Amino acid sequence: MRLILPLLLLLVCGMRLSAQSVQKVERSREQTDFGAEGDFHKPIPISADALQSLRMSKGADDLLQECAEQEGIPAAEIPATWFVASEIRLNRVPSSGLVVRGEHACLGGAHISQFWVLAKSTSGYRVVFRGRADALAVLPTRTNNYRDLQLVRVTQAGAYVDDVIFRYSRGEYHLSGHRTEHPN
Repeated sequence: MRLILPLLLLLVCGMRLSAQSVQKVERSREQTDFGAEGDFHKPIPISADALQSLRMSKGADDLLQECAEQEGIPAAEIPATWFVASEIRLNRVPSSGLVVRGEHACLGGAHISQFWVLAKSTSGYRVVFRGRADALAVLPTRTNNYRDLQLVRVTQAGAYVDDVIFRYSRGEYHLSGHRTEHPN
């Protein structure tokens, strides 16, 4: 009987450590690189409040309103099928954001796509970033508790690669810097 209690405690502790280890592995498997082409690893349906935030998104680097006009529909009727989304740990809270890519033809181009990042709050989602590029990366570095973002733009048939960094402040992401490489 004396041996059963220590063995039981050891078993329970081992199960807890194993469960914590699995959670850490799951977090590390979070997709952080999103291309203009290719599949999202864990796509999720876009919720009604996230879709509403996207429909209201307006900015110099956002083609959504223009696309709705081209399709002859009001922005309020843009369907969820125009997007693919993936949950991201944007701040220190699990599932605190979404990376969204435009899937409709007018939201992309030759190897380029429209991306949005939505932050989750108690009142729903809000667009905190929008940009067009060949790829979007959610970086491990942080500014004001939010992960930094990087857009990758490839131009002139790969002659130039522009890495553009965005950092979070005052409720949204702002341009922080960029570096242009000449890989060829």
